[in-house]
Amino acid sequence: MSLIGHAASRGSLRKYRVLAAKGFIQNLQYTASHLVNSVASAIFGVLGVYFWLNVTPVDGFADYAPLTVVHYITINQAFVWFTQFGFQVHKRIRDAVRSGNIATELMRPIDFYTYRLAAEYGSMVYGLLFRGIPVALMLSSLGFYIPKHPATWGWTLLALLLGAYIAVTNMYMVGLTAFWTTEIRTAYWVMSSMSLGLGGVAFPLEVLPDRLYPIARWSPFACLNYNPARIYLELSGPELVLPGLVWGITVTVIAQALTKAARRKLEVQGG
Repeated sequence: MSLIGHAASRGSLRKYRVLAAKGFIQNLQYTASHLVNSVASAIFGVLGVYFWLNVTPVDGFADYAPLTVVHYITINQAFVWFTQFGFQVHKRIRDAVRSGNIATELMRPIDFYTYRLAAEYGSMVYGLLFRGIPVALMLSSLGFYIPKHPATWGWTLLALLLGAYIAVTNMYMVGLTAFWTTEIRTAYWVMSSMSLGLGGVAFPLEVLPDRLYPIARWSPFACLNYNPARIYLELSGPELVLPGLVWGITVTVIAQALTKAARRKLEVQGG
């Protein structure tokens, strides 16, 4: 039985690897247009760097000297393509619901939630490699931090993986709202605004008002960019991985519950 279980487990992992690979390969068709977008993203990054250089006090604020702020902005221009901009799961679920293909997808002998996430991870890796890193290289002349301790790279990667998992799960749940609404744009813009505003993409969360900072700091959105950037810049240690683990488990439970509710709604409607 153990051998059978082991073979089944390997087969399941192979399915997810194939799905992720397909998501990666699909994006290769648009590499040229993505590079153009990367140039535009780099321009916005330059504008952001000079804006914060002009408003940052000479002696800095919190843990951030002016050069540290530059490092924060430049590294997040790379990270954001992995944790926020590299996936379209919400649109794919919405389109499947509208076309009726969602009934077929839910009948497949694979968990719908993990199936959708695996397909997105290939796109997210592509976003980091072909969009995030080129943008970071374009901005490197303005200032780019290289961690002094080798372990920092590993903790940063773990924090990024958790942040990306939380982000794609959040958008997965936005997509599930298509089971109950005719349009998901409102849910998308609310989630996107909170992810960008409270995630610390364009600025350190310390610039937020005193009442808003602790809310943002301990929200799941801080795990997307703020926590990985703090670890990478060696302003914080691996303890910032823990919130990502906690929120990762939390959003998984919520997403699975919503998936079951969506499945029940489809079945009740005769799907």
